Amino acid sequence: MQGNSIPPLKESASNLEQEKEQILDMLNSVSLNTELLRLGQGDREDINAITNRLAARTKTVDVTVNTPRSAEQERALSSVNHLIDGVVEKLQEDMQAGKDTCRRYLNACNPEQPDGPIDQRFQAQLIECTADDQKKIRRKLAQLITQLERAERTFTPQCVNTSIK
Repeated sequence: MQGNSIPPLKESASNLEQEKEQILDMLNSVSLNTELLRLGQGDREDINAITNRLAARTKTVDVTVNTPRSAEQERALSSVNHLIDGVVEKLQEDMQAGKDTCRRYLNACNPEQPDGPIDQRFQAQLIECTADDQKKIRRKLAQLITQLERAERTFTPQCVNTSIK
């Protein structure tokens, strides 16, 4: 095997990782939507059983691409993951504030074409990560925002009267 065949192999493995994440996200979305649809209990149970079985089968596929990192890159990745974990916690307390922070983080991943404000502290840590890690972080943040937007569309009532009479 020649050294020039490694990059395509890494890319294929990375694509498989992404595909697995997309499948699990889709199955999760199906499960969430069955709760909202006006289906009979039996139909909901059947759909949930099928999605759970498919998710379990999907999780048996384990693709790993190891990224060599220096000590500084390890620390930066750990710091970035800690910041992202903080956003996930913030989402549970204040969905909009968490989503705004997530967007600033994602904008930091695209400094040439930001779609709004950038989180400078996050960007400083991100720059210290490997290029592969930066791509994975960008993808992870984009998926998180997509899930949040889907959840907002799914769970936000169309018309809510909050006035008290």
